[in-house]
Amino acid sequence: MPTTFKRYAVGFRRRRPAQMSSIPCRRHRLDGEQSASGRLGEGEELGYEVVLPPNFNYLLADRSRQMTLRQWVGLGIKRAGDKAFPWPSDRAYLLLPAGARGPAFLMLENFSVIMKYNPAEAYALAIGHLADRLRGGAPFVQAWPRDERVLTVAERYELQQLLARHGFGVGEPDGLFGPRTRIAIRNFQVATGQIPDGFASSLVLDRLRRP
Repeated sequence: MPTTFKRYAVGFRRRRPAQMSSIPCRRHRLDGEQSASGRLGEGEELGYEVVLPPNFNYLLADRSRQMTLRQWVGLGIKRAGDKAFPWPSDRAYLLLPAGARGPAFLMLENFSVIMKYNPAEAYALAIGHLADRLRGGAPFVQAWPRDERVLTVAERYELQQLLARHGFGVGEPDGLFGPRTRIAIRNFQVATGQIPDGFASSLVLDRLRRP
């Protein structure tokens, strides 16, 4: 987008791309300035792949529930590969892009900055990971649920309509899964004894279709 380019772009020789995982880098931050300007912090990570403990409370996997990395560690979360978090005081939220069956990530402020350009989590995650791989980074440690199919547009509308019919408000169905739809899915999963990860899977849709 031209407006985004004008606002954020810098010369290639002046700034390294932000990082997603574990490549060592110098830290450059003026606290508060990065968030206010909406700019990527130079040499900082977007987030970390993490491993969740057994019986984890999946209701904590929400963009609104930000905690320090130290607090997440206190809940039993570990960085993938048993590595330490370099800056435990950084705040992050837990992202489960494929639900409880897929990998988990603690996302930092830089991830939100990328999403100002494109608000799709899948896009921001792919861009960050591609940048890592181009710099010699390793692939994700945890496997993705390859057998989980993506819902069609019609199914996304149907899922929202069925949630509303069951008393879980999503607003006007539009086929887009924002915070209200995720909360509704979680509430439905809790009510039906499923893992409340808020992921719009074919299993959730099948359960909603039952009379």
